[in-house]
Amino acid sequence: MNYIFGIILLAMFILALRVIWATCLQLLAMLKISIVAISRYRAQRSSKRSLPVIMPRISHDVDWLAMSESVRQEIHSRNALPNRQVDRLDVELQVKTKTMELIKADIQIAKLQQELEKVRPTVVFQDVDSGKRTKRSKKTTAVMDGDLNKSPHPVHQLRTALKPGNVQVIPANELARH
Repeated sequence: MNYIFGIILLAMFILALRVIWATCLQLLAMLKISIVAISRYRAQRSSKRSLPVIMPRISHDVDWLAMSESVRQEIHSRNALPNRQVDRLDVELQVKTKTMELIKADIQIAKLQQELEKVRPTVVFQDVDSGKRTKRSKKTTAVMDGDLNKSPHPVHQLRTALKPGNVQVIPANELARH
């Protein structure tokens, strides 16, 4: 029995050594690969820094002051030109602000129309008793319709009221109604 346990323990010890050895070899291989990659990266960076700047050979003498002045003038002319994108964005901003103002004005007109409907006296027709049915003459209905048509449209009233030269004083009792 001890002999069998001994062989099993020896086999487990050998397997453990093989696993540890394989793991160490894999770690060593990965370290070598990473060292090679790091050294290649360093070599590339150092080669970029160490290369001298190669200027093309010019066959004639160059007036460096005139060349620098022409470059300076070109830069100033490019900066002086209006930037089309900035102008386009500025126009878009102006359009959007005008649109917002129009929407706010429409909302204000709608609110004022609602207030005008509240304040404006409504025509109240008297109910006729159900037992007494009388015919209305065409003349009286025409007069009633004519009265309704004579009153200007609320939008027209509002626009005339909002004109700069039109200042109207509203009596205190009308202000208290709304």
